[in-house]
Amino acid sequence: MTMDGQSSDGFTLHPVKKIEIVVHSEDAGIVQDLMKASHIPGYTVVRDVAGMGHAGFHEGRALFNDRSGLVMFVAVATEQAILSVAKGMRGLFERRSGVMFVSDAHVVRLDYFAPA
Repeated sequence: MTMDGQSSDGFTLHPVKKIEIVVHSEDAGIVQDLMKASHIPGYTVVRDVAGMGHAGFHEGRALFNDRSGLVMFVAVATEQAILSVAKGMRGLFERRSGVMFVSDAHVVRLDYFAPA
């Protein structure tokens, strides 16, 4: 594999950015709207996320409704689109708890992760 992600047999890995966002379920609509406004072509949602944080362990199961748990969004897209989402999350994180991770990733099918 060369530095540009291409192997000798024509297999290519394309560089993209990945964002992972964990928020309260009641804030999921805000994240979805932001993904759409940032032209993210698709994303994965994982509901009932559990984990340890500053406030202690957060149980993943929503016992009484689907608005009290945590939800995680994972998206892969161009750097510009991911940075748009990251900047948009600042307002929510000023008022509410949650975490966000942005990292480098590589994909085989770039057409799936770039705007049409």
